[in-house]
Order: sequence, then structure tokens, then C-alpha cells
Amino acid sequence: MSTMTHRLRRLRQHLLLCSCLLLIAGFSASVHSEDDQGSHRPSDFGLAGFEWSGFARAVAGYLESDGSSFNGYRDNIRVNQQSLLALQPSYHVSDQLSLTGQFVAHSSDDRDSGTEWLYLNYQPSDAWQLRAGKLRMPFFSYSDSIDVGFSYPWITAPVQVYNNYLFSTFHGASASYRRAGLNYALDIEGYYGYFDGDIFAAGSRVDVDAEVKDLRGIVVKLRSHNIGLRLSYHQGENETDLPELQPLQQGLQQAGFNNLANDLDSKGTIRVSQAALSYDGLTSFYKAEWVKTRTEFSLTPEFTGYYFTAGLHIGSWTPHLTYASSSYGRVRSDTALQPVLADPQNPLFPIAAGYYQIFDAIPDGSMDSYTLGLRWDFQFNMAFKAELTWLNETAPRSGFIEPPSSGLFGEDFGNRKAEATLYQLGWEWIF
Repeated sequence: MSTMTHRLRRLRQHLLLCSCLLLIAGFSASVHSEDDQGSHRPSDFGLAGFEWSGFARAVAGYLESDGSSFNGYRDNIRVNQQSLLALQPSYHVSDQLSLTGQFVAHSSDDRDSGTEWLYLNYQPSDAWQLRAGKLRMPFFSYSDSIDVGFSYPWITAPVQVYNNYLFSTFHGASASYRRAGLNYALDIEGYYGYFDGDIFAAGSRVDVDAEVKDLRGIVVKLRSHNIGLRLSYHQGENETDLPELQPLQQGLQQAGFNNLANDLDSKGTIRVSQAALSYDGLTSFYKAEWVKTRTEFSLTPEFTGYYFTAGLHIGSWTPHLTYASSSYGRVRSDTALQPVLADPQNPLFPIAAGYYQIFDAIPDGSMDSYTLGLRWDFQFNMAFKAELTWLNETAPRSGFIEPPSSGLFGEDFGNRKAEATLYQLGWEWIF
């Protein structure tokens, strides 16, 4: 796609987003002006059984660095990376059966605007809930509401957990069971389905058409008083092909290096484990979340990410502090072609060089980040946020900070540890 096409597409997205925000802001203001209780409730447009709600966010960011980029931000002010507008209509066929959708307009080129989820919901009793359709992948604590910035304190949720997801939605079905006792509440969810679409690594879209079958998992949430625990496990069979690697795979096979060709095979099992522990009080909150991703793809090393966050509730103000960290397992290539690299005249030299260049370019480092933020809930359904995040690679090529020229299988950027500081301002709105 040409640069001009990118610019035109981005301009259309910005115009659509701004226009929709202005229209809905006017309508929402008129709706809420009649709500003398000051509480949020969905509108039904006068249609029996129909309700709708929505959310929006406008985020501006600036990255202070040496020309690198992080999460789409560079050394100029950008407002098109995380700003969005979403509408969530629902239609109640009966007290037990409903249809729910969510439609999101993203300003970022890395996210496709359109239907985020669309599913049938059947609730035969207070304890059971069954859903089928396009659903959110329940990888993390904030998976269902990651686009709803109003639901969490940060502007940008810790990237070491939330920006390394493989995919955010799937097609299938889920069943959840809830049980509440005198001192506890238990929620167990199981799901099954498949995924076909774009995948992400370190928050950037990978240019492949991914396919994951036999996707299944379980989520357990337990809450007692102010303490919450979430545990989840997810697994699927990756059927994705990487066209860029096929010529090299064929060359290795023709040269008799079938084992090395298998190293470039992206198919195999994906496993994601997650755990979170939280405490929410009247004056303070604390939360920790951990995730580990493992695949059978040699070019995708084991990934571990986690964060700790703490904050205070001071009237309408919420100051908070977060430490987050991530690390990759080592990427190990086969040594069978190492002798070939010593002889550029060897006919196998281009194959050997290509094989090792790919492995050398795969991120296998680690990164720490420290975030200081402040949230101001100036209205019951609006919040203003300010955030400062310092990013520090503790081992080179963390996969999150991209040098001035980069790519999934690009050049080797050496052993330079990157640093950057991200400044952000955000406005959050639910309606």
C-alpha cells in the first residue's frame, strides 16, 4: 500500500471519528441532562427490547527517544494511535435471550474498524450464562474492556502483558457458571472455537493471515470481600503459514537440511497461562498480573510478562504507580550450517546466511517500565488522565522498542539497550 493511500485512509478515519464523537456528544448530553439522578443508563431509542451504550477515548502521546518508536509513538505528538469510538447495541428477545454487538472505529492503522464482537447470549438462570458468536478472547483481566479506557486507571495498560496478545477475538461459544456464598463469589468460564485474522506481536500487527483451530480454555475468578483472584489457561493449534519463509524452507529441504527447514515451520500448539491478584479498597487499590506464552514455533520464544500497580482514591483523583517487566526465552538455532558461513563461495552460503539472519533478528531481550499516572474523574462518566512512562531495555531487543528501521525479520540491531520516555494525555468517556 502506498504512502498516499495510508494518509488518505488515516484522514478518513480521523474525520469519521471526530464527526461521530461530536454527534454522539451532543446526543448524549441531551440524554443525560434529563437524568437528574446523575447515573448512567443505556438508551433504548423508544424501541421495545433495544438498548445501546458506548464509549470513546482521545489519547495524545509523545515519545522522547533516539528516533525509535514504541507502541506507534515517535518523537512527535500523535493522536491517532489509541483514540477510538465504540457503540454497543443489544436487543432483548426475552428475559433469557439477547443479541449483543460492539462496533469500534479506530484511528490507528494497526487496528481494523468494524465489528469487535457480536454474539447471542442465553441466560437460563442466575447461575448459568451461554454465549455464541464472535467473542473476546479472555486472555487477561481486562480483555473484555481493554478498549474501554474508563474501566482502568492507566491510559495505556502495561504493554508487557496487554500489548503482546496474539489475537483479541475468536468465533465460538462459551459457558460460564456463577456461584455466590456469604463471603465469596466464584465464576468459572469455559470456551471453544477458532480464530482467523490478524495477529499481533509486541503491539504491532504481523502481516500474515493467521489461523488457529481447536481453540479452548478455562477462566476461574474468585472474589472474597476486597480480594480478587483470576486464573486462566488457553490452548490452540496454530495453522498459520508465513509466505516470507517458504523460499528459504524449500532451499533447506533441497539441500537436505530438513530439520532446519522444520525450524521455520510456524504450525504447532499455542499455550497461554495467566494469573492475577487484586485488592480494591475504599482508599487504595493494588493489583498484580502475570502471563506466559509458549508455542512450538522455533522463531517464537517463550514470553513472560507481569506488572504490579498501586494507587490511591482521593476524592475524584486517582494517582497510581506501576512497574512492569517482560522477558523472552532464548532463541536457539541449529549449528549445522555454521561452517558454511566461513566460506562465502560455498553454494549453500546464501541459505545459511538467510537462516541465521532470521534467528538473529528475533527479539529475545527484556524490558522494564515505570509508569506514574494521575486520573481525574471530573464527571460521573468522563475522566481525564495524564501519564509518564519510562521504558528501559534490560537486555537488547525486547521487541517493544523499535529502532528507526525495523521489521519482523529485519536486520540485526546489535546489542544496544534502548531507552525511551512516553508522555501521554487522555480523555475517557462512557455513554
